[in-house]
Amino acid sequence: MSFCKKIKNFPKVNHKTFLKHFFFLSVISICFIFSANAFSQEPSQTDAETSLAQKVFEKYRTLLLRDDIQALLPTILEEIKKPENQELLNPTTITVVVDDPDLLKIFVPDIDDEFITLLKDDQEIQTFLRDADVQALLQDPEAIEELAALLETSELPLAERIVERYQVFFQREDIMELLPGILAEFKNPDNQALLQPNTLTLTVENPDHLKEVLPQIDDEFIRLLKEDAEVKAFISDPDVQLLLQDTAAIDELAALLNIKFPVVVRIVPASVESPQAGERLVITVDIADGEGVSGYEGTIQFDPTALRFVSLAHGSYLSGELLPISTKVEENQVSFAQISVDMTADATDGTLVTITFEVLNAKASTLTLSDVIIGGFGGVNFPVTIENAEILEPPPTRPWDVNRDGRVNILDLTFVASHFGKEDAPPAADVNGDGRVNILDLTLVASHFGE
Repeated sequence: MSFCKKIKNFPKVNHKTFLKHFFFLSVISICFIFSANAFSQEPSQTDAETSLAQKVFEKYRTLLLRDDIQALLPTILEEIKKPENQELLNPTTITVVVDDPDLLKIFVPDIDDEFITLLKDDQEIQTFLRDADVQALLQDPEAIEELAALLETSELPLAERIVERYQVFFQREDIMELLPGILAEFKNPDNQALLQPNTLTLTVENPDHLKEVLPQIDDEFIRLLKEDAEVKAFISDPDVQLLLQDTAAIDELAALLNIKFPVVVRIVPASVESPQAGERLVITVDIADGEGVSGYEGTIQFDPTALRFVSLAHGSYLSGELLPISTKVEENQVSFAQISVDMTADATDGTLVTITFEVLNAKASTLTLSDVIIGGFGGVNFPVTIENAEILEPPPTRPWDVNRDGRVNILDLTFVASHFGKEDAPPAADVNGDGRVNILDLTLVASHFGE
């Protein structure tokens, strides 16, 4: 008995035509695998609202982004919609091909061997093709068109895709009120370093976890995550989670939604271990998210028992004709300012000033920004978020390791010897801290030689 006769209700077409359609069916199925993955990016809906195309996509989220068949997809989708192919797209013919992929090679000799291998070896694809929802989709031209539309949307840049997907969500007043602060927290470089791949997944299950990772996040957002189904669906979306871990994509989303971030002025590094007494500490005051900036001013307060101001240099953030403004130095603070009279800054991020201190006492202290103003032409005063810094007390050191290289050797002895008896010797040479560099310092180093 022939192969065709074994199949109940097999259409009356010749073998070659049948297998040709099988080929389209099979490749199409894999393409739908691709498609489904793309759809898996869509937010979940209730069963009553979920279409067949969306349902398939949700079910096979990880399977359907197959780059190896992406190029085939547009042609395949059009092929499956043709009436002559639709009449062959039934569960029986699909199952036969999945059970014995070599049948395709017998009747369609030009079929790609790699495709046959894929049908034989890839369990996920076989499961996909046997799925009743997938088989139903392959027999529904309208569902195919919906899938094609979803695929087209999925090809948009990440931020555009999210805006398209959540148009109604972004019309909520409470969301648009919260979003600038939330996005600003996520794009903070220090916070980005804390966002492990599973952080946002855990947040969906336990919103308080996000508060632990990002303490400055708005409490109202945490409440919405617990109580609001739309907010939970939004933060559960893999695309949204991907965007929140990409500062450039966050900026693109903000631009599309016309969100203006507060200008961030921060001390860098935010936390630093104090150098030893007599050494230098260099920090910068940086700006982020500045747009249309033509001038700035601010004051840094420091602990005068720990630090002594040495110098301040303006960065290259502003250019053009710069108005000279003197730096004002007091015992515990230094004030700075600069303005360009003919142009605004080209960049949104940069360094405003670099400040050098001498360490008087290696102890814990703080560096605090105050009276910060970021301005634009016409007297525009931009809202500003300030980030201060802390200086940490260094761990106990071994004074006999004079050059702080982790070893006590001839270099330490020669350093002390070179300052023997000198009144202006650096603090490091006075190993025992008695105010003099003499034989006692040399013998102390020698007693630890080789450590």
